Amino acid sequence: MKLVVTHYLRSLRERDELDAILPDLLSETGFEVLTRPQRGTRQAGVDVAAVGPDTDRDGRKTLFLFTVKSGDLTRAHWDGAQQAVRPSVNEILDDYIPNRIPPQYSDLPIAICVCMGGEMREDIRAQWSGFCKTVEKPNLRLCEWNGERLADLILTGMLRAELVEGEHRGLFQKALAMLDQPDVAYRHFSRLLERLFAATGDERVRTRQLRQAYLCLWILFVWARDGDNLETAYRGAELLLLRSWPYCDSTRVENGVLKRERMSHFEQVLKLYLIVAHLLLVEKIGPFANKRFALSMGVGSRNSKDVNLALFETLGRIALYGIWLHQLSAMNEGAFAETTDREANRVLDLGIDVVNANPTLVVPVCDEFAIEIALFIYLAHLRKRLHSVRGYLSAMAEHLWFALKIRDGYPTPSTDYRAILEHPQNRSDEYFQEYTRASILYPVLLTWLTLVGDHDRRDRLISVLRERTLHTTHQVWVPDSLTDEVLWHGNRNHGLAVPGLPIEGSMDKVFEVFNEVTKQHPIAECISAVRVGLTPLMFTACRHFRMPVPIHLWHAGFEESSAADLGAGEE
Repeated sequence: MKLVVTHYLRSLRERDELDAILPDLLSETGFEVLTRPQRGTRQAGVDVAAVGPDTDRDGRKTLFLFTVKSGDLTRAHWDGAQQAVRPSVNEILDDYIPNRIPPQYSDLPIAICVCMGGEMREDIRAQWSGFCKTVEKPNLRLCEWNGERLADLILTGMLRAELVEGEHRGLFQKALAMLDQPDVAYRHFSRLLERLFAATGDERVRTRQLRQAYLCLWILFVWARDGDNLETAYRGAELLLLRSWPYCDSTRVENGVLKRERMSHFEQVLKLYLIVAHLLLVEKIGPFANKRFALSMGVGSRNSKDVNLALFETLGRIALYGIWLHQLSAMNEGAFAETTDREANRVLDLGIDVVNANPTLVVPVCDEFAIEIALFIYLAHLRKRLHSVRGYLSAMAEHLWFALKIRDGYPTPSTDYRAILEHPQNRSDEYFQEYTRASILYPVLLTWLTLVGDHDRRDRLISVLRERTLHTTHQVWVPDSLTDEVLWHGNRNHGLAVPGLPIEGSMDKVFEVFNEVTKQHPIAECISAVRVGLTPLMFTACRHFRMPVPIHLWHAGFEESSAADLGAGEE
């Protein structure tokens, strides 16, 4: 196990990776963390400051000042640039220690720690020793925290016996070993989280379990990145984000200190999710998004259904990532908000490129792809660019009109993979009625066709639905009082269906039903994440656990939209 952790630490980058886990590691091993890494502020050489026992000096309470470097410490890292170790240590000596230590810690002995994921190379060991002799004083010393020491701290602190021993350890190692088989690796990681969070204990034990799960995800991500296969890391990050929320929800945690710890954990998991999403969607998929059929060919299957399934999965992830970026931009200010806002537009452009370059996305083979469609169109609405996706909605309506006419190529409500591949098996009345018995897709599509102003194609689609599918139960889903307790664990037995939408008439009647439902079942009262401003978390749960997007969310902007939102043209 130590070899696994050591390899993980050596592979970590300095910014937002090694310095991201160090504060949690220190907290778990008994340190009081004073400062964490920040962007855009001058830190005077100190990435992390903490107070704790100095095990090398009889456990005396000491102020530790960490400067963090990735990988091995080489000659170039020692004194080859402005961000090298020696200039950073000199900055700590000249600026941080004289001017920035809080008064209550000014009398403590000080340890300046060079923290690295790898090890110090032998060719600079003599220079390091000589430098230490010149600056050390009775109350000040320099020390080296390398990957071996960090691994020992992890294994004795954050990864105690309940995770690294017995069945838990086996599940974790299986997830790492099967990274080239994402479905298998994800299954093992999911079971690991189930076993980990099922353990009983007080709130402090739960905090430790959350940190353990977070570190396991980091290790999984680094190994997946090294293997150039981020699929398991992405799915694992989504899952941990959802599984962590019930224990981090500020409306459920009463203790103030505990509440801050838990929210800090949730923010770190969210940051990791965004890192993985960016690497997978923007850096890995992005360069091929606007190339005709490139992503379709990249699926590596001759079966058109496989291509359809894979590309709708990708479209949903892109839309979800864009919604998160939009929300973070709205919740923050300054340069970070501006950067995130630009990135949200970039992600929407990426989704539009994927749709334009891969015509299979006009042909949803599953009714449940209403989830991905709702997310993608809602992102365009948030970015005030519905005109950019009007052509996509119109083309989809044309296809569905024709598919229902000829009873071929229409979406199936089945979620069984083999049934999807074989659909439709024939064009008989019995088969057609069985596989068009219910739908969540058509209400979503008709709503947004109305919103973008394409009434002709909307009415054509309504006419064929009235003509061919009067037996179909068109429905939407709303959460209930049980949803907030069980949704985050993947339970699907909750919420209320609103069936029998009158789409064979005018959409005005449908919207009356929508408005009445949202008034009677306000989502903010049911879902705490929405109540505290983390609506994208609800979208994440719906996409990950394959639950319909609540009507409140994808219909929320209907009456607020304007002609300015639609624009004058199409992209």
